[in-house]
Amino acid sequence: MNQSQGWRSTGKLLKQLLNYADCCSLHRCKHRVQPPVHMLKALFHSSHGRKLHAACKLETRGVVRVSGSDSWQFLQGLVTNDVEQLAQQSPGVQYNMMLNSQGRVLYDLFLYNITYKCKTPTLLVDVDSTAKDEIIKILKRYKLRKKVDISDASDSYKVWATWNHHATSPQEVQQDTPTLTFHDPRVPMLGNRIVTEQDNLFSEAEKSTERDYRIHRYKWGVPEGVLDLPPGNCFPLESNLAFMNGVNFQKGCYIGQELTARTFHTGVTRKRLMPIELDQSVTVNPDVTISTKASGKSAGKFRSSEGQFGLGLLRMELIEENLGVTALDGQFIHVKVHLPGWWPTTKTN
Repeated sequence: MNQSQGWRSTGKLLKQLLNYADCCSLHRCKHRVQPPVHMLKALFHSSHGRKLHAACKLETRGVVRVSGSDSWQFLQGLVTNDVEQLAQQSPGVQYNMMLNSQGRVLYDLFLYNITYKCKTPTLLVDVDSTAKDEIIKILKRYKLRKKVDISDASDSYKVWATWNHHATSPQEVQQDTPTLTFHDPRVPMLGNRIVTEQDNLFSEAEKSTERDYRIHRYKWGVPEGVLDLPPGNCFPLESNLAFMNGVNFQKGCYIGQELTARTFHTGVTRKRLMPIELDQSVTVNPDVTISTKASGKSAGKFRSSEGQFGLGLLRMELIEENLGVTALDGQFIHVKVHLPGWWPTTKTN
C-alpha cells in the first residue's frame, strides 16, 4: 500500500470515529455509543508503519476516590473551579487547583465525575503521586460531619496521556474494564487524558515514556505536578490557571479565593509561567535566576526542564530580551522564550 492509500485508510478510520462521536453527542441521554477498540488502536499507526500518536502511562500520578451525598458541596469549598458544573456531566472531567489560605498553589488536580456508574455522587481525583497522601490528609481534615468517604484508589485506577489524538469530543472507550477518555481540560489540543481500571491499554510499540510526555507538555507551556508547581511557592494566575480553564470567578468562597480574585480583577499579571528552550541539554537547579545578558537584570526564575525544554516564571516585559541562565556546571546558557499559541491573544498582560 502506498503513502496516499495509507492516508486514505487513516482518514476513513477518523471519519468512522467522528460518526461515533456525533452519535454520542446526539444520544447522550439515551445510550452510550462505544467505538471499537481496534479503531482506536489502528489510529496509533498509519498503514505504512509510521507512528502517528503517543501514549504514556503516568506512573507519577495517583488517584483518590471521593464519594458520598455531600461530595459536591465538600469539594466546592476546597478547589478553584466550579464543581457544581462538573456535577452535571457524568462522565466528565475538570481541571482544578487547591490553594492555601495565602492564595498560593498547593496542588494541581483533575476531577473525574464517575457518578453514572455509582449509587452515590462519586469522583476520582488525579494528583501527583508524591502529594497523594497529603491531599488525603487535607480532605479528611475538612470533612468534619459531611457525608463523604475518602480513599486511595491508585491500585484500582491508572492515568494515561495520549497526544496527537484526533477525536473531537470526550467519549467512553470500550476495553476489558471501564476506560474513560477525555480531551485534556487544560488545553484540548495538548492531547487526551485517560483514566482506566485496566493496567495496560497499548502495546509496547505504541507506548512513549514520561520523559516524552514532559517534553511535550513543556513545549506547550503546560505545568503539572509538584516539580512544575512547587507547593506553597507559586500563585495560580501566574501559573496560567485561568488560561487552562481551572478557575471560576463567579463561584462562591473557597480557600485562597480572596487574593486570587483580587489579582484577577486588577487585570494585570506581571509574571507568567512560560515555555523556554535552552540552547543545549544541561542541568539547571530550580529557582535559579534567569537574567538579561545585556545588563544582568533578573527576568524571572527557572522552574523545571527535560532536555532542552522547560518552564520559567518570567516577567512579561522582558521576554523579548536576550536571556540566559547559569547551569549546574557553571555555564551561562542561552534561554529562548516561546509565547504559547493557545494563550488568549488579548489577555497576555
